[in-house]
Amino acid sequence: MAKKKRTQLSSEGKTELAKTIAEQSQRFVKTYANIEIRLSKMFRWLSTWLEKLLFNQKHGKIVALLLAILMYFSLGTDSNSLFENMKSAETLGDFEVNAIVSNQAYEVTGLAETVKVRIIGDISDIKSVKQQNRFRVVANLTDLTEGTHEIKYTTEGAPSRVEVVLEPSNGVVTIKKKSIRSFTLGYDYVNRFHMDPIYDLGIPELEQGEVHVRASKDTLDSIAYVKALIDVDEDYTSDFTTQANIVAYDDQGNKMNVDIIPDKMEAKVKVTKPSKDVKLSIIPNGVIPNNKAIESYTLSHNKISVYAKQSILDGIDELPIVIPASTLTTDKKIPMPIVPPNGVTKLGEKVVEISIKLADAKEKEIKDVPVEIVNGKEGFDFAFSGSSSNTVAVTVKGAEKVIDRLKKNDLHVYVDVSKIDKEGSYEQPLIVEGNDKLANYSVKDATITVTATKRK
Repeated sequence: MAKKKRTQLSSEGKTELAKTIAEQSQRFVKTYANIEIRLSKMFRWLSTWLEKLLFNQKHGKIVALLLAILMYFSLGTDSNSLFENMKSAETLGDFEVNAIVSNQAYEVTGLAETVKVRIIGDISDIKSVKQQNRFRVVANLTDLTEGTHEIKYTTEGAPSRVEVVLEPSNGVVTIKKKSIRSFTLGYDYVNRFHMDPIYDLGIPELEQGEVHVRASKDTLDSIAYVKALIDVDEDYTSDFTTQANIVAYDDQGNKMNVDIIPDKMEAKVKVTKPSKDVKLSIIPNGVIPNNKAIESYTLSHNKISVYAKQSILDGIDELPIVIPASTLTTDKKIPMPIVPPNGVTKLGEKVVEISIKLADAKEKEIKDVPVEIVNGKEGFDFAFSGSSSNTVAVTVKGAEKVIDRLKKNDLHVYVDVSKIDKEGSYEQPLIVEGNDKLANYSVKDATITVTATKRK
């Protein structure tokens, strides 16, 4: 087959063809530019419309609703499982452990007082547990016998849909059978400080003198005493009747968790206001400078009221006030505190003003003062040795007016043999005292020999 020959264009033809191609290219560029402009205008209009629709308060709620409906139908049934899987966890705090066991028959030790509770579940279920009062932590011991057991803490009152985590979740307890023992009942006044100290509380009259305590044998053996605790009120100024709580203690004074029958008891209490007017005196302590002595003194209160139990008042005849002698360089007035003796609850006055007059110190000797032997132990006889006399001369020093009125009967010289408990001869110090505390008393020979013999 013969080949087809290519047609050769002349130069004029080529030029004409180039012009045609150029014209077609220009028309395509213009058409594309027009399309681009129209699309740009359409997108700008659409953008403006969407902006007005989405960000306008009037249309925003409608758009949100449409989107929600669209999402619901797009998710379908999967949305339900999404919300069902949304769970929460919360710590409810510490809960008391309730033992399910016969408290009258058994004593349980080792049980945790509280456990920490954490709950996992729907927010509504957690809220329900927090609001209702039926939720509690329990230790069910009903199937256990005497002995030591490992137990698991459980809960009651929580919906089955929630998961409850306990910390600790288990424990070790010891179960013992209880028995009953009688104890003598003592008493204590509680909050005694509420009452004015001028009042005294007598021995209470209780309904009965003993109580029954129920606990395991080991616990009963560790009870040291049982007391009725009588609460005192500041308004009690006369006899009163009240209910006292009965409490058992160990030997360390710790309260014990036991069953006491009865655990409360009526107590009748007598309230008194014992007091006594007691005279005041002064005792110089130390040496008065410049060879001076107290000649006389006056007190702003010669007597004051002293409040205490009657047994203590019976032993108080005088309240001495100690004066620092080294500060007495001239006649003066000084205020001094009145120190209450042991057992005194209140004094009518706390401070007394003392006016002191000084004079030159003089000396005087009082002869033939008898010496007494005191505090000898039972089963021994005591006597002065052959060379020792049973009388001594006492030197008295003080203001002239003071020592002139002192007589032999105002002096007491004695030997304290309370520390001698074997036969033999012992040199003992002489102790000299006088009725007037404004004078000083001494003897030339400060010791004396005493012989102890065992009584046959």
